[in-house]
Amino acid sequence: MKKAFIIGNGPSRKGFDLKFLKGKGTVYGCNALYRNFPKFDLPDYLVAIDEKIIEEIEKSKFPEDRFIVPPEAEQWEDPGFNPYRRYRSNAGMNAMLEAIKAGHTSLYCFGFDFMIRNPKVALGNLYDGTNAYGPETRTRYEDNINRIKYMTFLARKYHNIEFKFVVPRYGNRDEYHILEAKNVTGMFYDKFVEVINSEQKKVANA
Repeated sequence: MKKAFIIGNGPSRKGFDLKFLKGKGTVYGCNALYRNFPKFDLPDYLVAIDEKIIEEIEKSKFPEDRFIVPPEAEQWEDPGFNPYRRYRSNAGMNAMLEAIKAGHTSLYCFGFDFMIRNPKVALGNLYDGTNAYGPETRTRYEDNINRIKYMTFLARKYHNIEFKFVVPRYGNRDEYHILEAKNVTGMFYDKFVEVINSEQKKVANA
């Protein structure tokens, strides 16, 4: 299956070396992720939909042909989700949609902390307090609940796509929201590394 890694910026991915992903699939990052890679060796593509961070990225030296600003219509939730009141989407889910457009059928998702039940953990962002990440952009827990519902809608819509959320071992499965979609699964980071290393060995031995 054509594999992509979708990188959100929730604190749950802190401590995982994203360079491990290089060469193992296409990496789609969100917003300020590029700041961590001054040589721009990652991500392969960077997605943003908010004006302030778009302006920052455009002024940076990040390669223009790898920066994706989705069309205006796609920066809002799918009208099939709620045709009466459409909310702004988020860069993470837009990055998923860009990967799907490019033909990727297996998406590994990191740092999507709306999946975590604990509000103290779920509302954080690795870039809090920096440019484009002020109080006006802070997510509310109610926003996260809507994101769970919207993610469920997208998973059901793209039922032929595998969505795999990679999460740390905070505890048991009750620590996470469960998405009611057959094509959504989860795995801990150590299991993810094991799976990817196993795939690499198979390729090397083929």
